[in-house]
Order: sequence, then structure tokens, then C-alpha cells
Amino acid sequence: MNTTLVVVRAFASHAKGDVISDPTSIAAILASEQTPNVVRVATVATGS
Repeated sequence: MNTTLVVVRAFASHAKGDVISDPTSIAAILASEQTPNVVRVATVATGS
């Protein structure tokens, strides 16, 4: 399962609707005051 963040309120260089998938960026955002501006989305990788 992968976790991404979806921006619900614009902040810094991120616009509403942006998807953030970089693990380093996710950790930094979740450790900051920007946490209320995003939601976590869990996705399941499917094999083809």
C-alpha cells in the first residue's frame, strides 16, 4: 500500500488538487503546520 497526500488548501508551491507522492516531502509536510492542508490517500498497487 502506498500513501500519497492530496492538497485540499493551497500552500507554499502546492495548489489545491496537487498529489504529493515523494516520501521525503510527505514526511516534511506531515511534520509541519501544513498538515491541515492535505489529506492522506492510501492506494493499493495492482500487478498487471
